[in-house]
Amino acid sequence: MQRLLVLIALLTLIYGNLAALPQTNLKRLLAYSSIAHAGYLLIGVVCFDVLAVTFYLVAYLLMTLVSFAVLIIVSQQTGDEISDFDGLAKRSPFLAFAMLIGMVSLAGVPFTAGFLGKFFIFYAAIAQRQIALVVVGVITVGCGFYYYLKVVRAMYWQSAVKSEKIPVNGLSRLTISGLIVATIWLGVYPQPIFDALKR
Repeated sequence: MQRLLVLIALLTLIYGNLAALPQTNLKRLLAYSSIAHAGYLLIGVVCFDVLAVTFYLVAYLLMTLVSFAVLIIVSQQTGDEISDFDGLAKRSPFLAFAMLIGMVSLAGVPFTAGFLGKFFIFYAAIAQRQIALVVVGVITVGCGFYYYLKVVRAMYWQSAVKSEKIPVNGLSRLTISGLIVATIWLGVYPQPIFDALKR
C-alpha cells in the first residue's frame, strides 16, 4: 500500500507541475498547481505525519484563498490571463501585494506558511528515508518557482496595457488583509497549529 501511495505521489507531483509550467491562464495555472500540492500532501500521508499534513492543509488553504480572492477581483475587471495582471502593481498596489504573498507562499519562499508547510513535509520524508519523494519534491518546487514568479513578473515588471484602477471594497480589503497576515504569521510562528493538534 505504501509503495502505491509513493507512486501516486510521484506521478501527481510530476504531472501537476509539468502541466502548470506552460499555462498562460492564471485560473488554469492554479488548478494544475493544486494537483502538485496534492502530491506534497501525499508525501506527508506516506510518512504518516499528521502534523505535517495538517499544517500543509492550513497553509495551502490560506495561500489559495488569497490568490483566488485577487484573481476573482481582477478577472471581473480585466480577465484571468496572466497578461491581464501586467502592471497590476501600478493599477492596484494592494491587490498586487496580496497576489505576491499568495504566489511566493505557494512557491515556498521563506517566512511564509507555504515554506514551513513544505519544510515539514520534506522533513518527514527524510526521517522516513523516502529519498525518491524528497528528490522529486525538491525538483518540482523549482518548477513551481518558475510558474508562480511569472505572475509576480507580470505584476511588477511588465508594462500595464490597461491603465484603469481596480477598486477593492472595504470587506474584500479586510478579508484579504487578514489572509495575508495569517500566511506570514504562520510562516514565522507555527506554534498555534502545534498547540491545536496537542489538544
